[in-house]
Amino acid sequence: FKTTSTVLGELTCPTSAAVLVVLVLLFRLIKSVLLPWFSSIGRRAGRVSHGLEWEKKNEVRIVKFGEYVFRLLYHSSVSIYGVLYFWDKPWWDPSRGGTKTLFFGHPNEQPIDPGMTWYYLVQSAYNIEAIIELLRLSFDVRLQSPIGATKEGKTCIQSPVCIGWSKTCRGDFREMFVHHIVTNLLIIGSSHWRFTRIGSMVFLVHDISDVPVDLSKLANFVKWKTTTIVCFVSMVLVWLVTRLIILPFVIYRAVLWESYILVSVGGLDPIYYYAYRPFFFGLIGIIILLHLVWFTMFIRMGWLLVSKGEAHDLSEHKKGEEQLKKQQ
Repeated sequence: FKTTSTVLGELTCPTSAAVLVVLVLLFRLIKSVLLPWFSSIGRRAGRVSHGLEWEKKNEVRIVKFGEYVFRLLYHSSVSIYGVLYFWDKPWWDPSRGGTKTLFFGHPNEQPIDPGMTWYYLVQSAYNIEAIIELLRLSFDVRLQSPIGATKEGKTCIQSPVCIGWSKTCRGDFREMFVHHIVTNLLIIGSSHWRFTRIGSMVFLVHDISDVPVDLSKLANFVKWKTTTIVCFVSMVLVWLVTRLIILPFVIYRAVLWESYILVSVGGLDPIYYYAYRPFFFGLIGIIILLHLVWFTMFIRMGWLLVSKGEAHDLSEHKKGEEQLKKQQ
């Protein structure tokens, strides 16, 4: 790749990997300091709105409130940076070539600017830290004696490590876990094969749509009903436009139908094109399917809100689905 790109432009190189590890640890450190403080804000807000008894019964909500305040700050900040940085980029402007410019001159005429480099590094570190945090919140791990007893009182050999679901486990753990795995594979793959322009578009539509998601969850955690309804409606509309219209019908369409420019104009050997194409086609397709799954979940949540006046976040906690089954 004969470009002016910094060595940090490719996440798979040793230098970038080392920086990535440092950024992940930095995220963990920052969250360890800020999350308890953010949770204390949620505790005070809940106490003022619902009283001391509510506070005692909703410790899990209070902990997650802190997590989503951090998410809101991150997604808002990175969305603002993304809009400002990519505002004048030709791949967002149909009059200047639009999504076809994602493939013209690839890769030697597509240098990765420092702004794109650090955008990718920070986003990658955040997503790696997110899957670590998802696992931490989803499982309880404890040590136990390797010698146990059955229900009948007989001695038995058991694993010295006991792993079980945590009370803070998300109701959509499987979908979110798959989403994080696929996202990280796409980040690494797009960086290695120099498709950072496409990756930046996927990042941006995700970050913008995550802002109303975080606001909706924060309002629901402290049970501010009117605020929850406003944020929920905003979340559904923004999610629909960004993840179910722009992502599949602009970005994915370009990957499916315009990427052959790499061969027809760029001179890429068709063998390589057809070898690597399924990797990106498949992973982006999986993400879009997951978005559809979550959108149907939002519709169910909206139906509960309209028909019964109750706001249940079915994506956040396993009890959400249990509550839905009891009401049916």
